[in-house]
Amino acid sequence: MTAFREAFPILHVEDVAAASAFYCSILGFEEAYRNEDEHGIEFVFLALEPYGIGLGRRRPGEQRDFALWIYADDVDAAAADLRAAGAEEVLAPTDQPWGERMCSFVNPNGHLVHVGMKL
Repeated sequence: MTAFREAFPILHVEDVAAASAFYCSILGFEEAYRNEDEHGIEFVFLALEPYGIGLGRRRPGEQRDFALWIYADDVDAAAADLRAAGAEEVLAPTDQPWGERMCSFVNPNGHLVHVGMKL
C-alpha cells in the first residue's frame, strides 16, 4: 500500500482572489502557492503553520463545496487501491502542467478526493 501525507481541504469558491484576501487579512493565512490561468486565479494554497487550506475556483456546474487533496508516494498505486475499494474514478492518474501527477475519485460518502505527487 502506498504511503500518504500532507492532506489538506480545498474549499470551492466563486472568487479565489476575494476568498484569499479574506483568509489572509482577517485570519492570518499566508499565500504559499498560486496557480493562474487565462481567467485569473484558479487555485491558491494558504498556509497557517503547521497546516493550510486550498481555495479553488468553482467549476461551472460544480455542486461540491469541499474536496480533499492528499499527497502519495505513488499516485498510480493509490489509484489502484481506491478503485479496488470501490471509489468512483473521476480522473485517471495524469501529469499536470504545474508539475504534479494526480488522480481524482469520489469516495463512498460523495466527497471528491484528489491524490497527487510531485514529478
